[in-house]
Amino acid sequence: MNAPDDFPQARALFSLEAEQAVLGGLLLDNNAVDRINGLDAAHFYRDDHRLVFSQIVQLIVANRPADVVTVFEMLQSQGRAERIGGLGYLTELAHRTPSAANIARYAEIVRDRAMLRETAAAARKVLEMVETPSPMKGAEILDRAQALLGGLAQVGVRREPKFLAELMTEFVEGVDQRYHGTVETAIPTGIDSLDRALNGGLRRGNLVIVAGRPSMGKTALTTEIGLNQSTDYSVLLLSMEMSDQEIVARAAASRGTIRLSSLLNRMEESDWPRLTYAVQACADLNFAVDDSPALTLLEVRMKAKAHQRKHGLDVLIVDYLGLMTGGEEKMRTQQIGAYSRGLKALAKELNIPVIALAQLSRKNEDRPDKKPILSDLRDSGDIEQDADVVMFVHRPEMYDPNNTDLKGYAEVLIRKQRNGALGDVPLLYRGAVTKFDEWTGPLPMLSGGPAVRKRGIAAEL
Repeated sequence: MNAPDDFPQARALFSLEAEQAVLGGLLLDNNAVDRINGLDAAHFYRDDHRLVFSQIVQLIVANRPADVVTVFEMLQSQGRAERIGGLGYLTELAHRTPSAANIARYAEIVRDRAMLRETAAAARKVLEMVETPSPMKGAEILDRAQALLGGLAQVGVRREPKFLAELMTEFVEGVDQRYHGTVETAIPTGIDSLDRALNGGLRRGNLVIVAGRPSMGKTALTTEIGLNQSTDYSVLLLSMEMSDQEIVARAAASRGTIRLSSLLNRMEESDWPRLTYAVQACADLNFAVDDSPALTLLEVRMKAKAHQRKHGLDVLIVDYLGLMTGGEEKMRTQQIGAYSRGLKALAKELNIPVIALAQLSRKNEDRPDKKPILSDLRDSGDIEQDADVVMFVHRPEMYDPNNTDLKGYAEVLIRKQRNGALGDVPLLYRGAVTKFDEWTGPLPMLSGGPAVRKRGIAAEL
């Protein structure tokens, strides 16, 4: 049974010989079905081959023999025997294949050609989207095109169940690699006490929410983390609140230990050597800033993907969720929930940690200790659900300005961590230079008593 010659350009998109070899091998050895590695009827180019494959698998699954005669009888009872060329073609399939020894390779060829056909079909869909008038913008079309082509990697992929003994071997190998430092476990924040609390730092595929009331220093903290990481990793900051020049000023202040107010107004003569040092230090950092305002989730995705493609991307910082726009949801809480879900999906897709800043409601101000809790996240409880890590930046001195012991004292309150303990990390906030450092010495006395760290990481701090 030969393929039609009307469309010779399609010949490269299928392999008649490989499809016949798979079917013939299964007719000769039903046990070979365990070696076809997720091959499905849809992977076959020819309709008659799809039909024969389906009947063979159906018989094998039913624990019945699948040979030339049994497959023919089943097809004949369904009135479809002639559709596949009758008993003669089934016999030809079995005779053409000497054995099922190489069936895994034949199946791989069939799947590979199926992927080529899917790629061609996706390309046609993309061309149709481009040429057909619609309200979609170019960026939306590009994103859909990337999604279509990206999904093709899963064609023919099937995960099989694994016994715990098999998984344990792989797990122990990973533990050994981490023990010897031969594999990346997390991306350090550059603040040792915070890294210890986060089991090494930020993990790829995670959505990390950094939240706080206004002026608590959440932007300063995330910028500091990004600058620290950019010595060894590629970092992109999408700043919807501050201009790129303001971010540069903060970077110069932090790295050169220069008062931010001096940089933004009139600098002292003695600060110029520090600025020179800051410029040189920042020149070697792989830290990029985009200050486009009111980004949509689609624009965030496009910018992150483009940056990863052009420059590599290991960490994405979004400042902040509340300034994002767009989406089909009418209620603001639903919009914020859609943004957090989208950022979590982006983290997994690009295999990077995504740090998203968020605002808190005023509810914490009604509590005696003023410390925020998860329910204080503004606009949406979905943020709490989607995030892998939720950290609050809290500075007690903002509520007790007359307490000199609290000067510069800050806490990072870890209130959610999927794979780690919760707790409070004490830090020193040097507001003049917008920099966070380690807190040394005893914890200060708060209005309601001494600062208390949560059980779980206190011993490590």
